[in-house]
Amino acid sequence: MFIWALVAWGSTDESLIFGGSLFGALSGLVIQFLVRKPDAYRKFGKQLVSHSRFIDILLPLVATIYGPRDMANVWMISIPGIIFESLSTRNARRVTLICVVAFAFTCYGVVLNETWRSLLASGFGIVFAGFGGITLARFQAKDRVLRDRDRRLSTLMNTSSNVAASGDLRQLIQSTLKSAIQDVGATAGMVVLTSEDDQGLLITEAAFSQKGDFFFPMVVAMGEGISGYVAKEGQPITLTAKNGETVECDGIGLAIKSAVSVPLLNREFRGVGMAINEQIIGAMTIVNTEEADALEAEELDLLQSLSSLLANAIHNARMEERNRATFLRTLESLATALEARDDYTRGHSQRVCDLSVMIGSKLGLLSDALEELRIGTILHDIGKIGVPDAILNKPGRLTNEEFEFMRTHPVIGYEICRPLMLSDGVLMIIRNHHEKLDGSGYPDGLKGGELPLSLRIVCVADAFDAMSSRRPYRGVMDMSNVMGELSKGAGVQFDSVVVEALKELLTAGELDDLYSAYWGPKFDAQQAEREERAA
Repeated sequence: MFIWALVAWGSTDESLIFGGSLFGALSGLVIQFLVRKPDAYRKFGKQLVSHSRFIDILLPLVATIYGPRDMANVWMISIPGIIFESLSTRNARRVTLICVVAFAFTCYGVVLNETWRSLLASGFGIVFAGFGGITLARFQAKDRVLRDRDRRLSTLMNTSSNVAASGDLRQLIQSTLKSAIQDVGATAGMVVLTSEDDQGLLITEAAFSQKGDFFFPMVVAMGEGISGYVAKEGQPITLTAKNGETVECDGIGLAIKSAVSVPLLNREFRGVGMAINEQIIGAMTIVNTEEADALEAEELDLLQSLSSLLANAIHNARMEERNRATFLRTLESLATALEARDDYTRGHSQRVCDLSVMIGSKLGLLSDALEELRIGTILHDIGKIGVPDAILNKPGRLTNEEFEFMRTHPVIGYEICRPLMLSDGVLMIIRNHHEKLDGSGYPDGLKGGELPLSLRIVCVADAFDAMSSRRPYRGVMDMSNVMGELSKGAGVQFDSVVVEALKELLTAGELDDLYSAYWGPKFDAQQAEREERAA
């Protein structure tokens, strides 16, 4: 703008133009060096930009006053500066003050140069620029407010959809925390939840930073730090550093300038005329490492809305988990009670469960697969509830008709458990634990790749336990015979890798405690007594 004013003024002094250009370039470099750090820019940079815009507006007005008479309209160059100032600051008072100063300079220049005809034009032009800029700035501000509201509404709707559709609670918490941090322009944050084992502790469930990894506490004591205080009192709190200092926030390893924490508060409506039950589940804490204005009311409302949605999802997930655990314990008790009908198979499901989990762990199954293995093996014989006691406890071998009836127990168990929202892996173990690699098993004749690893493990464990324990029609088989049968069936009926893993467990003595009732001296004495009594 300075060079523009010189040229418009009619100056042809190349040294003056070159000197002005060089001064502008060097001053720009100096300013860039001074504000190279974010803190320095926030402290000085914005003021320098504001002052430079003001100077850009005044320079053409000075040229109007001291320039030649035929260049008295140079003041018009300041109009773009006034409009840009309006759009940049959106401060009506500041723009009005600049317009008054600009108009005063113009009037002085007009009087000094006795160009009275341009007085009306210059006054109208500056006032028009000021009001036009302010109007555009207000439209821009309203447009920004509408865009921000639309973005926050979209965030709430997306979070609501995720709450309804997501089956992974940890991923839901992580994505909600990330959205909250990005929407309010923060740096990092974390979500802590009350421990179900110790109500005096808060466990960090998720953490996220837009700048990469950062240190955050894994455990926060209830009532301590900003998160602990909010989780205890149930009220949001904000902290802001003053004079360039930082604030301490739960031991987070960042230079924090401001922080806000909102409680994860779940509200249950019990009915008309009844009090609403409120339960604090944890807290969501968001921090900023840069100087920032205090959160607007709408931003705080957004955080509280997100925390409420999150609290409701966590509460429902915990309730579902507790109900599921209760339900599974009920089924396990039913399976145990069912086995109590038969002295020979008492404890069979639990032993198959323990053995399958040991084999699965040795073969490197993940925790989710091991949990499916545990539940499926505990319930795998629950279908025997539909088999008469006369068949279950028959002392001799079963007839073909009786055996065909016995073969129905996997399907019966599957039909019992199918409506109970168990996973497909658990249902497959219940239905197909008598399948064989060569397809000769029942009830579906699965073979080869149709049998997943977990099912192959159960098939081997079930057969091993059946041969290693007493039955109405025979005693405990000798271990060499048991392993001989498994080795003979390896690659045909049973998975060879699973059989080898079982042999390694057996050789290492890891099965001794599990089968102590059948393999120890006490069992040998009981077996001899039974044989003597039978004789």
